[in-house]
Parts: sequence; structure tokens; C-alpha cells
Amino acid sequence: MKKIISILLFACAGALAACDFLDVVPEGQATQEDIFKTSKEARKYLNTLYTYAPNIAAYRYMPDFCAGDDIITATNGQTRYFPYKSMLYNEENASQTYYGLWDATTSSPSGRTNYDMYKGIRYCYIMIDNIDAVPGISPSVADEFKGEAYFLIAYYHWVLLTHYGPVILVRGQLDMGLPEEQVYVARSPFDECVTFIAETYDRAADLLHGYPTRPDADLGRATSVAAKAMKARLLLYAASPLCNGNTEFYARFRNNDGTPLMSQTYNPEKWKWALDACQEAITLAEDNGHRLYESPNATAAATAAERGEINYHDCFVEPLWNTTEYLWAMGDQTGIGHLQRYGGARLKLPYSTDGFCINIVPTFECVEMYYTHNGLPWDRDPETMHIDPYAYNAEKETANLHVYKEPRFYASVGYDRGKYAINGEEFILKCRAGEMQGSVLDASKEYQSCTGYILKKWIHRQSAFNYDTKSWTYRKYAYPYIRLAELYLSYAEADFEYNGSLSDASLNYLNLVRRRSGLPDFKDSWALAGGIPTGDELRKVLHRERSIELLMEGMRYHDLRRWKEAGEAMSRRPKAWNLDGRTAADFYRVSTMKESGVRTFESPKTYWMAIPLSEININYNLVQNPGY
Repeated sequence: MKKIISILLFACAGALAACDFLDVVPEGQATQEDIFKTSKEARKYLNTLYTYAPNIAAYRYMPDFCAGDDIITATNGQTRYFPYKSMLYNEENASQTYYGLWDATTSSPSGRTNYDMYKGIRYCYIMIDNIDAVPGISPSVADEFKGEAYFLIAYYHWVLLTHYGPVILVRGQLDMGLPEEQVYVARSPFDECVTFIAETYDRAADLLHGYPTRPDADLGRATSVAAKAMKARLLLYAASPLCNGNTEFYARFRNNDGTPLMSQTYNPEKWKWALDACQEAITLAEDNGHRLYESPNATAAATAAERGEINYHDCFVEPLWNTTEYLWAMGDQTGIGHLQRYGGARLKLPYSTDGFCINIVPTFECVEMYYTHNGLPWDRDPETMHIDPYAYNAEKETANLHVYKEPRFYASVGYDRGKYAINGEEFILKCRAGEMQGSVLDASKEYQSCTGYILKKWIHRQSAFNYDTKSWTYRKYAYPYIRLAELYLSYAEADFEYNGSLSDASLNYLNLVRRRSGLPDFKDSWALAGGIPTGDELRKVLHRERSIELLMEGMRYHDLRRWKEAGEAMSRRPKAWNLDGRTAADFYRVSTMKESGVRTFESPKTYWMAIPLSEININYNLVQNPGY
């Protein structure tokens, strides 16, 4: 037993087994002492701490991007190639997971991605414990490095919290010679986890007070603004129905000693804490130059709607690094490259796996979610409420659903007979069977749209493939992990949930997002439908406001869960156009989307992943999540 404990001592309280410090660098090349001999080496080590941040920019690495109801991949493809399907088709269990977030050392199915959050946390504490002793390092630089390490400690705990629920909190490195009961510790109650993560973000922000933004050479590193913004996201999650007095799911969710892991008492003050955190983050961000992105090309657009489309689309793919709206972002080109290669529209027939391969596409439900150009749901807009959205519009050669939409739809979704730009050219998409971007009438072919739509949000005109040389030119841009628009929408949600209505500040924040997107102000839009809704209807409207703005960014996956709406939303079979229809009359018939598995969303099971059985076998104080 002593040997086992000594192996685990520098692991994270039973969450990681048999990992040694030297696995951060190739054996024989460096030791811990070498890494902290100079500030230059310490900075290199600091950079490695960011490599544990999951890549959420594509379907391969995390469930976030595709396991919601806003974006999906083509019908064919086994889970080993599309791991997010394990969340849709109930393939996750305690013995098999496609996401090695809690523990990356156990056996796993082919196609699994390992990020090992606890190892990343442990290495962050090594930085904190050693940086002050680096010869010649200034106190300000040491504090900066510690601030970044604390930020990542908070973020890595947050990743674990949102995928597993209550976790084991790691408050520092473990000392040698600890007794077994201090090594094999239990999960901390959810509210304790939230408090720890929030305080750690605050500690990071204090140490990074001199770094609210970053110069070009350091973009992607943590800032005080990012720390406060992520804290606001954390507290909004904690105030939400999944975690705030959820007696339906978690009444019997306890540690082995009887300690409740989820509070059974609804606390409205959690919304106030989230509201205050949002305001603090917004103020800090705006005071340091952050604002919603406005494309320099927008002023040349002919109409307000076109300006909105340019502003919104350019926000994501035009700047190499959007330093105005992005509060924290990553420049990992692997996920971004996948988005372009497997999201771009097919440019040649016959079918080939060369070039852009239609795979990652918006869902039908995503398309339906967008507002009309009047900023209202289709069935509430007097201009559209009596029009069949699915009927063919002969004048526009497409469905009515595509004719009356808001600018964000046109900036984000490629649809049959709609404009699209890629490979340096603009053209009209043709998505009916046998056409360039349509079904090839062979179900065995993988790269075809499963909904009738094409991804546009993340595709740049200059994303290109050379068919002669078989070479790619991927558009380089950063992927947002959190941006200012989210804070504005979070503030409005927290304000409504706490006060029961929308304050002037909330309306202003909603309007900032809407105006950038080419929509009328919130009050003006709803004046067309009899006035701003109240009660549960307003709650649904605010959820929709948030969802539309953040569609296809990996946020819908988590929002559906924290709202406790995932059970209903993810159990429904998705819709599609009749993809094998060659004519408009045949194509524009709503059908059920074909999938490679059967949707099985079990509440409360599927809301969080299972704690790996290998970890429970090691740590006798660990309890499993409900439903597994």
C-alpha cells in the first residue's frame, strides 16, 4: 500500500494514477530543477500548461461542438471517428468513455481524446510553488505567471465540473508521506466546487491586474478580463435549474458518508451573484477597450441587414485574432482546419474525398431557431405568422424559411439557392439531389449534408483547396472561448431570473447584440407582437436570444443541460429536407434526418459523464454519477 500511495502522492487526490513529473518533457532532457533555472525556461513551461485546455473548435476533440442540437456531422461515420456521438446514442459508461478528461491513463475505445485535466492542474501548482525561486525573475513577472497558472487551475476544474458535476478539488500539491485517508478523498459538494473555482478566478484576476489585455505577441494567454468573464459564466451555470435546488435528479446524490453533493434548496441569490459577476466582468472589459466587433467593410454595405451580416460573419473569420470582442480565445489550427475542410461546400463532381468534404453542417433545428428579419420568432411576427415556412417560394427558388430571416442566419448558414463564398469565389449553392452540393444518391458516401444545409459561419472566402497540387490554404483565425456578447446575454438572463423582468441595463445589452446583428431593438421588435412577453414566455425568449447569438460555438450543448432542457431537446429525432429530392417539389418536404444510431437521452444520466470505473476502483471514497 505504501508503494501505491507514493505513486499517487503527486497525483490529484486519486484522480490520476501513476503519473510522474518527468512526463512533461522527454526523459533525460530536463528535470524540474532545470525548468526553473531561468525565466526563459520557466516561460516555456508556462506555455505547456495551456496545452491541457481542450480544443472545442471541432467535432473530434470534445462533445461541446456537435453534441448539442445546433450542428451535426453527416450520417455515416462510427463513433471512433465522431466521438460526440457517444453522447447522443448513450455509448458512454463507467467502463468506456471517449473523453479522457478525468483520467487519461486507463484503457479506452479507439478514437478517444485525452486531455487529463488533473495532470494539467498539478503542473500548474508546480509552477506556482517554484516560480518565485527562479534566479533573476522579477516579482511582477512571477506574479503574472502565477496568475496564469491560477486561471488555468480554475478553468480545468470548470471543465471537469461541467462534464462530470461535483469533482475532487485540488488545492495544491500533496506532500510526501500523507496517510491514505488524505490521498483518497471524496468529491466535494457542487456549491463548494463553485466557490473554490470562483475564488481561484478572483485570485488569478488579482495577480493579472496589470494584464487586462495582451499585446499581439501574447494573445491567447490569460488576462484579468478573461478571469472575471469565466467567473461570470461559472456563476450563471451554478444558478441554473440543473444545479440550483434540483430535487428531481439529485435528491439521493451523496458521498459514502452521507454528505449531499447537490443542494436541494433553490437559492435565488445565486442569480444575483451571477448578475453581479457579469456586471463586474462587463465593466472591466469595456473599461479596457473590449467592444462588440464591427467589420470595417460594414459601412460599405447597401442595407442595414447586409451590414449586420458582414459584422456578424466577419467577427469570426475576418480578423486573424479578434481582440475587440474575444475575451479569451485559442488559435489551435487543427480544429479550425477541420471546420474549414469538413464544413466547406463541395466544389466538384463526381463525388470525391478530395477538397472540401460536406460533413459538419447546421441542423434543421438550428435554422428554425433564427429570428425573422424583424427580430421575432416566425410564429410571432405579423409579417410571417400566416406564411408556411416550409413551402417553396418560386420567386426566390427556395423555401420561405430562408426568405424572411435575420442577418445572422445569412452570415452563418448555407442553404439551397443561397449565396456562398469559398475558394476565392462567390456562387449560389445547389443542394438538391444530384447537384453540386446535394445528395449524390449513394447512402454509403460519407461526405454529404444530412440536413440539406451547409456550414457558413466558420468559412472564409479565402479558405481554399488546390485540386492540381492537392494542397490546402486554411484561413487562420482564433476560436472564441468566451466573448463579450455572451456576457451581455448572461447579464440579461440573470437579471430576469432574479428580478422577474428586464432592467434598462439588460435591454441595453440585448440591443447592443441585436444592433450589431442588423436587428431592431428588443422593445421595437416585440412591439410588433403586442409587447415584451412576461414570465415563462420571456424566459424562453431570453434563452433563444442567447442561443441564436452563440449557435455553432459549442455553447448550446452546455446551455441545454444547465436549463434542464436537454432531455427533451436531445431526445427528438432531428429534421431534414428530403435530401434525395431532385426537384424543388420533392426536395422541400420536411423529413426525419437519418442517423447512424438511435438517440437515447436518459435523465439524469446523460447530463454528465460517468466517473471512470478505474478511478472508483482506486479511490474507495468516489461515488458514481446518478444513472450509471
